[in-house]
Amino acid sequence: MPEKQHRAPWRDRFYWQYASVATEVPALIGLQRLKPSTFPAPQTVLIVNCSLIGDFVLSLPAIVDFLKDHSAAQVDLLVSPSVTPLARKLRGVRRVYAARSVFRRSTELGGGDETLAPSYDQVIVLRFSKPARRLLATTSYHAIRTYLVPFLKYGVHLAKQPIAHVKQISQFNFEIFGKTGKDERHLSAEDIFDLADVPAVPTRPGRTVVVHTGSGSRVYLWPLNKWIPLLEDLNKLGSLSFVFVGGTEQEERTFDELSRRLSFSIHSVIRRYDLLELLMLMRASHLFVGIDSGPRHIAHLVDLPSVSLLGPGPKSFQPLNRNAVVIDETECKRCVTFYCPYTPSCVGKIEVETVAQACRKSLLS
Repeated sequence: MPEKQHRAPWRDRFYWQYASVATEVPALIGLQRLKPSTFPAPQTVLIVNCSLIGDFVLSLPAIVDFLKDHSAAQVDLLVSPSVTPLARKLRGVRRVYAARSVFRRSTELGGGDETLAPSYDQVIVLRFSKPARRLLATTSYHAIRTYLVPFLKYGVHLAKQPIAHVKQISQFNFEIFGKTGKDERHLSAEDIFDLADVPAVPTRPGRTVVVHTGSGSRVYLWPLNKWIPLLEDLNKLGSLSFVFVGGTEQEERTFDELSRRLSFSIHSVIRRYDLLELLMLMRASHLFVGIDSGPRHIAHLVDLPSVSLLGPGPKSFQPLNRNAVVIDETECKRCVTFYCPYTPSCVGKIEVETVAQACRKSLLS
């Protein structure tokens, strides 16, 4: 049976990081003034998408669809530094610029010292930030379409719908491009990225299991004392190499603690691989297991079988492939991402055997 929840201390209840998205609204209002939202047959386009990894992956169906519809146009991307290595490989894109996202994570290094092309026919804003606003001020444009109206409508939608039945972010992104009701989530990395000249990453003996324990608020983390028996159980299958991924010091500390407590060796590329290298690792791996995170969405993108442990919040970031297993113990119908009054959180309630069964089924199939 899942672990019973109790009231959490007040200091552990709040996770305000995602609330910062609301600060973008005034800037979006300012962008729209005196500018039309469309330009007939644009020849030069800038897509602004300064987002986290998961948001970037979920925006790809809409971006790729736009690129196909405007194959003769020269399209530039403005993205967050962490996704730049992967964005540069996207087919149909002329140039990629970087500016930090509104979340200002420590993994977003670089960006902000560039100048955009002198002018564009059309600008499309999927995600915004102050650094992106400063960079956008260096260019001129005839028309601009932003996510302001879809974002406000989406807020109303979230307030009305149970978390299990909310609109998907991929569908939200299509609406920004003017395609209401469209929702395509199945992409192949081989089809949309040019990976021909990307070197393969070193591989480990046997089958590779990519592990992401995650970092940040406790409401998204699976307890360390559950990771240990899970990995010990899976290691009994034999011929497995466990490779840990991530980009923060906290993830390194978690890896070091697991290394001391496990009876076998594990491996880490934490803070060593950029997003393109992570994708190449996923392509050569056999399973991903981890919390709801950016690496989870990269696994979906390369169709790597995955087992994802979901925490609180609307379930609007659902898989991009058919090999994904999602484990979710959420029971609160009006759950939000920046507040959880319970301990353990819903992800902490997930049993070791539930995760182990899903992983074994994938590895033994």
